[in-house]
Amino acid sequence: MLILTFLYMMLLKIGAKMKDKIVLIIFALLFTAGAFTGCSKKSEEVIVFDNTYPLALAPDVEWAVVTEPYAVFKDTDEWGAATAGHCRKGEILQVMGKSVDDAKENWYYFEGGWLPQSCVSIFSNRYKAETVSKSLLSSEN
Repeated sequence: MLILTFLYMMLLKIGAKMKDKIVLIIFALLFTAGAFTGCSKKSEEVIVFDNTYPLALAPDVEWAVVTEPYAVFKDTDEWGAATAGHCRKGEILQVMGKSVDDAKENWYYFEGGWLPQSCVSIFSNRYKAETVSKSLLSSEN
């Protein structure tokens, strides 16, 4: 800034033709300095894709979080059906199918069997389900 003030004072003392040349030189120097300082090479950014769950963000795939302390998988979408397995609160499951029973209750099919809607919360992607699962599990402690 001090240099610019000095140059301005010098311009006031010299003739008009010389002023034009000096102003042009000053702008050329400032432009050159700005060009070299603003164009530094940036390091490459590496983006790592986690493909542990390739369907985590698929628009046509839903995910469920078990909300009950213990839930029983059923062989079919009925309360009286045989037990096919068990799951616990906070588990994240990929929805494989849906059904509505005679009592108009929604059932969801998972790899382990059928669960009623009253035992799960459904989400549009796995990351939302993971957030809720962590919240459910941390509230237990």
